[in-house]
Formats: sequence, structure tokens, C-alpha cells
Amino acid sequence: PAGTTGPPSSPLTPLPTPQGLVTLVTGGASGLGRATTERLVEQGARVVLLDLPASPGAQLAKELGERCAFAPADVTSAEEVTAALALAQKEFGRLDLAVNCAGVGIAVKTYNSKKDKVHELEDFQRVVNVS
Repeated sequence: PAGTTGPPSSPLTPLPTPQGLVTLVTGGASGLGRATTERLVEQGARVVLLDLPASPGAQLAKELGERCAFAPADVTSAEEVTAALALAQKEFGRLDLAVNCAGVGIAVKTYNSKKDKVHELEDFQRVVNVS
């Protein structure tokens, strides 16, 4: 309406701040996962950054300081994810929230009519397992 200032009111309840929460972010070393990790730490959360061992996760955790711990792991390995959960318990005493940002994709047609070929089932299964 004319004469009002500020954003329109919202019927949604505001989300609580993540300050003090212990979080685990999969895929936390790059892309959306990195942005999520950085934002959570900035807002006072403690973060277990889970990403592949060859990722820049260790360096990022070091840069973010004592509120961030790196858990080198592949999300498709139950053993490695269990180790990441144990790290959350060891470093921060609990886990309150998990944010899944790990993901992969393939850029192929399900069926390529020019080649009369379907894409490989193993590629599709990998997308499902990681994402």
C-alpha cells in the first residue's frame, strides 16, 4: 500500500538462529556446501565439514578456525560417515543438524536416439548414491 515503508509482512515464522548448534555439512568444501559451512560458522554454529579427502576441506576448516572440523569422507561409505559422526561427538559433544549438500550429476541423455544407446546404469546409480 502507498505510504508504507519496509518489506511486506510475512505469515511465516522466522527461523531460529543457528548460533550454538553443532552441524554436519556434506559436500562442505565447495559450492553450496562451502557457502553453507561458511554461513553457519559466521552465525555462531560449530560445523563438521564432511567432504572427500582430496577436497580443500582441511584447508577451509583451518581457515574457519576452532568452530570447524574437517571429516574426510565419501558419503557413499557408511564407515566413513560413521567416523564423521564420531568426530562431531569428539570435537563438539553432539550433533544437532545435518545439511546434505554433497551431490554429483551426469550430463547425458537417458536415451540417445542418434547412437541408439541408453546411458550407463552405473552412472545413474552413482548420482543416486551420492546425491
